[in-house]
Amino acid sequence: MGPVVESVTRIAVAVAALSLAAIGLAELAREAVRSRPKPVRRDTGPLATVNFAGIGGFVLAGMGTALSMAGTIPLPGPAGMAARLLGLLVLATAGWLAAWGLRSIGRQLASPPEVRPDTVLVTHGAFGLVRHPLYLSILLLWAGGALALGSWLMAAGAVLLVPAFVARCRLEERLLVGHFGGAYLSYAARVPMLLPRPRGIRGRQAR
Repeated sequence: MGPVVESVTRIAVAVAALSLAAIGLAELAREAVRSRPKPVRRDTGPLATVNFAGIGGFVLAGMGTALSMAGTIPLPGPAGMAARLLGLLVLATAGWLAAWGLRSIGRQLASPPEVRPDTVLVTHGAFGLVRHPLYLSILLLWAGGALALGSWLMAAGAVLLVPAFVARCRLEERLLVGHFGGAYLSYAARVPMLLPRPRGIRGRQAR
């Protein structure tokens, strides 16, 4: 059973990496051909590339690790199988969250941190769970891949990406507060940045 589960996890991580590459390229192509007003505010500093680093890094690390198993540790016995299965569950959750987030944001999706005259504040769907569901999905992919493959390299990548994405989120939110003012501050007070709150806590805070 162990070798079968390992094979399944390697295939799952490889499929996740290829799917992310395809979706990322499709979204970039769609942004390139879509007609929208010029940005009112845009940041082009180093934090503007964090999402590309997260996506491109996972594609390379995920495919490379799935094919070669380099940078991994053995996961024997029931504990190892549990870790692999948990990794698959996290990968599936990441895929679901990414699909939900893309559907929720629709035409408002933009790769660089920016606001445009037609930018709309999206607070429904996945954006009612956390303020940055697409970034959370990327972090979950790294964590799921690390668990599924026993990859210390991917685990290290996930740990390093967390503060980078938090900084990227704060940068975007400064732009959004400048554009939407109190509407965004009210939204941020209700919805967490990256870690979903238990429903009961969210309900009490809303009251």
